[in-house]
Amino acid sequence: MPRSDAVQNRQQIMEAFHKATRRKVTRLPTMSEIVKLSGLGRGTVYRHFPDPGTLAFSFMSTGYEALFAQTRESLQKAGTVMETRDALEDHLYRYRAYNKENLNLLTAPEVVTSSGCDLAQTSQRQCVRRALRDMAGIGKTSPEPLETATDLIARCGDPLHLSSVGLSQDGEDHLANSAIKLAMEIADHVTLQLRRTT
Repeated sequence: MPRSDAVQNRQQIMEAFHKATRRKVTRLPTMSEIVKLSGLGRGTVYRHFPDPGTLAFSFMSTGYEALFAQTRESLQKAGTVMETRDALEDHLYRYRAYNKENLNLLTAPEVVTSSGCDLAQTSQRQCVRRALRDMAGIGKTSPEPLETATDLIARCGDPLHLSSVGLSQDGEDHLANSAIKLAMEIADHVTLQLRRTT
């Protein structure tokens, strides 16, 4: 079990990283910037995180783990198709909002090409796929229409998609409702089609 001061130091470093990535950034903050913002000694910061990429991955993972855990719990508790649909819709809004809130960080070149980004996209597709399977009542099978719909729906909140449609971390997301409404229409259509053919 980590000592309480180690946990507190790690939290201070995470808060410093969060603060450093709230403004428009074209690169990850340097470790020197993190040391200065955290108020901790250089050795302490480097003991927790040897480089900015490791820190970014850890920061990103913490948020994504909480987001996906909440979705998995909601999907597990859902007892009807409508409850599953509601859980999926709620997840899409939360995923999009988290990515928009962290858009500067998530679109930094070091993060876009990181394994953390790949893991987040994989987890996103797993949550969407599970919801669609449950809505269609098809168990663990993955017919082609389900996989196509999974990719389309999962993409509506991806950081690169948000950036490509002109959203910024600081602006309003006026496209969220229409994007998620369209995603849910795709979900409804494909799950209805799969229920009829299975």
